[in-house]
Amino acid sequence: MEPIELSNALQIHRPETGKFVGVALYRLFRLVAMEDILGTGASAISYYAGKKMGKELHLKKLEEFLALCDELKIGQIEVPVMTEERIHVDVHECVTCSGLSPVGRALCHFEGGLIAGAVEGILGKHVQAHEVSCIGGLGDKTCGFDLEIGS
Repeated sequence: MEPIELSNALQIHRPETGKFVGVALYRLFRLVAMEDILGTGASAISYYAGKKMGKELHLKKLEEFLALCDELKIGQIEVPVMTEERIHVDVHECVTCSGLSPVGRALCHFEGGLIAGAVEGILGKHVQAHEVSCIGGLGDKTCGFDLEIGS
């Protein structure tokens, strides 16, 4: 069985209902169904799925990634720190968790993986994201990710 290509999945034809679904449907799948089925493994799978997708975007510039996040309504992305050794990314109005009551743990593994994968593809270096703040998970103002950049 052939996997569905990212470019194919992004081809959307819904003339009456539009190309976007509600945030609630995404959250029901990501936060309820996946965690119910996979338990604690849902976090790692979400991260690595996001990272794979981020790399498969084959982006050349950070601006392309920021535009895609805006188009897909992932959240409002800000990059307050960007050096050769360290990047910090803040996601405002995060699609996974903005508006949730805090649950005591970070939730935005998919977004972290997506960011890490896109940046890894752009820089051509290994990148690992660590979520250091979370709106709905921990009650923070943003979902913040520190990116470790390898060689």
